[in-house]
Amino acid sequence: MKKYFLIMGAFAIVVFCQVAQASLMISPTRVVFDERQRTAKVFLINNSQEAKTYRLGWKEKRALPAGGYRDLHPDQVGPWKLSHLMRVTPRQVHLEAGERQVVKLALRRKQGMQSGEYRSHLLFQALPTEQQSQSEAIGVSLNMILSYSIPVIYRKETLPPEVKVSAAKFSTGINGKPVIAVDILREGSASALGKLQADWKPEGAKEWRHIATANNYAIYPEVTKAQVELNLLAGQVMTGKGQLRVTYTGQAEYRDHAFSQRIFNITTQ
Repeated sequence: MKKYFLIMGAFAIVVFCQVAQASLMISPTRVVFDERQRTAKVFLINNSQEAKTYRLGWKEKRALPAGGYRDLHPDQVGPWKLSHLMRVTPRQVHLEAGERQVVKLALRRKQGMQSGEYRSHLLFQALPTEQQSQSEAIGVSLNMILSYSIPVIYRKETLPPEVKVSAAKFSTGINGKPVIAVDILREGSASALGKLQADWKPEGAKEWRHIATANNYAIYPEVTKAQVELNLLAGQVMTGKGQLRVTYTGQAEYRDHAFSQRIFNITTQ
């Protein structure tokens, strides 16, 4: 009987993780205030089959060169945090299965703010559900609270950043699959957002072949050299000698802005 409970408990953990990871749909996944904008809306949809409750708050994060973030302690936060200038309504939402909710953001600018880009991350923290409580009742402690966060940005008197694709090579990712490793340099006080695309032209060919894409790739002000690995599209390969063209083109507020394009001579094995 004890073994049965352990198996059922492990199964409950797996099911809970799979459901929770896909339970909340957030749109947009990034909010940018310009100097004229004062309010914004974020739409939430409970995509699961059970009621969910989320508490809203803020996290201060530092972007990492290879992607992702590192949470900052209060004493590590610099002058560019935005959370203390934001008002969020409501601060907690309860969503039945399939239900939608609008979250309103209001920016309260202060006089004398320094020019630059301010950012904090709006946090949606899932509170324990009935399913979690039942799992704990059979002796399994689900000691985790899933959360989601999106960057919220305010730019004051900033110009588009200078971005340059500095290096690219054919490599092998951590999963053993072929990837294109790209280095990107960024300068300026604002973050960049765009589509990173790779095209391949084998030696002797006339046409470029689209082989990899990363949409909505952001490079934040604290990152001066970004490192990204592009997975090859299904069915695409790079063999022998050829040219690799890497292009970074702006999206959203930078739509159609040509950040950078470079062509590299590549030899693959």
